[in-house]
Amino acid sequence: MLIACFTFQLVGFSLGSLGWILSCITTRHAEWRLWLVDNTTIFSSGIAHVGIWKICFPPNLKTSSDYGIVCCHEFNFNENFFPVEMFLAQILLLIATFLGALGIFFTFLPPWHFYMGTIRKTQAICLFLAGGILYIIAGLCVLVPVSWNFYSVANNSSIPFPPSFHLPSFPVAQRIGIAIPLGISSGLMLLISGIIFLYIRSPVTSIRVNPMNPRS
Repeated sequence: MLIACFTFQLVGFSLGSLGWILSCITTRHAEWRLWLVDNTTIFSSGIAHVGIWKICFPPNLKTSSDYGIVCCHEFNFNENFFPVEMFLAQILLLIATFLGALGIFFTFLPPWHFYMGTIRKTQAICLFLAGGILYIIAGLCVLVPVSWNFYSVANNSSIPFPPSFHLPSFPVAQRIGIAIPLGISSGLMLLISGIIFLYIRSPVTSIRVNPMNPRS
């Protein structure tokens, strides 16, 4: 039973940590939506990579016939042309990053204190429960905007870009970028990790353990 509890804790902590890392990558990734656009006044036909914090224009500048130049633009918080799902993604992904980091911290404390000295079983359980709840909330904060943006891509929803972008409001076609499956994976990992920490029983006891001499 003791080994099983430690194994579940290790699995939960690993999933939570990996899910948090993927949520950070998803947040900054430019490939949320891949827009196929026709010729514009500036760009030849190609694919624009649209993220929630950055857009990379098609690498086909008409002024350069020999090289494909990729130009990217960083978005500010809540750009006035953003659809609701992109603005919501900015907010919720930042919240998920913060809560996920707290979840890692809380679920790391009980094993660390168990190794270093004494911790009460009730304290360990409370820390695991707090970490599990934080993981679940973080997972939902990732899955909600990612799913909404996936739905928008499936329905070929528009984005009213400003004239300076030289991009149409509607693409010829659009498909999901790698950030969407990364976000879904991140959210599921965080949820599973949270559920594990909510339902396992902590094997930590109030017995003091000397890490240099466990039998003493």
